[in-house]
Amino acid sequence: MKKLVLLLLSVILLSSCSEKTQLTGSLMTLIKENQLPLDKIQFYNDNALFLERELNASDANVKSGKITIVNGKSINRVSLEQETPGVLVKETKDQLLISFEAGAGEEKSLHFAPVLGERGEYYYQLVDESGSPTFSRLMYDGNKYLLYNKKKVRLLIMKSSFSGLKVSSKRMRGNRIK
Repeated sequence: MKKLVLLLLSVILLSSCSEKTQLTGSLMTLIKENQLPLDKIQFYNDNALFLERELNASDANVKSGKITIVNGKSINRVSLEQETPGVLVKETKDQLLISFEAGAGEEKSLHFAPVLGERGEYYYQLVDESGSPTFSRLMYDGNKYLLYNKKKVRLLIMKSSFSGLKVSSKRMRGNRIK
C-alpha cells in the first residue's frame, strides 16, 4: 500500500504542468518519511486573504497592514495576495505556522492544519489558533481581525521540493495456484 501511494504521488507530481501543488496529508507523510526539512520548503497560499479590524483612537500605533478611513472610522487592513511565498516559523502538533512577512515571528504567522477536503484527502488549510477551519475572526500580530474572503486558503508547495527524492517501486506480478 505504501509503495502504491508513493507511485501514485510520483505520477501526480510528474504529470501535472503546474510548478506548485497543494500540500496534502499524503504529501506531508512523504515529506516526513523521507526526512525532508520543512524549514527548507517554500510554501505559498492558493487564494487571497483579507483581514480587517476597526481602530479605536487608542490604537494609533499600527504594526501591520495599512489604515483606510471608511465612513469616518479608521480601518486597519492586512492583505495576503494569492501565491505569496511563505516560510515555516514553527510546527506544533499537526499545525504549521507560516509567515508571509520577512523577519516575522509566531505573532505574524498564520496557522495551517490538515482539514478533510472534497475528495477525502486532507489539505493543509487556514485555521484559527484552536485549529478550527470554521471561523470569522483570526489573531494576527496580537490583534483580532475579521476575515474577508470567500474561498478556503490552502498551502501550496513547489514540486521541486521533491527533486532529490528517490522513489523505488516494484510491481507485484500475482501468485497463481499450481
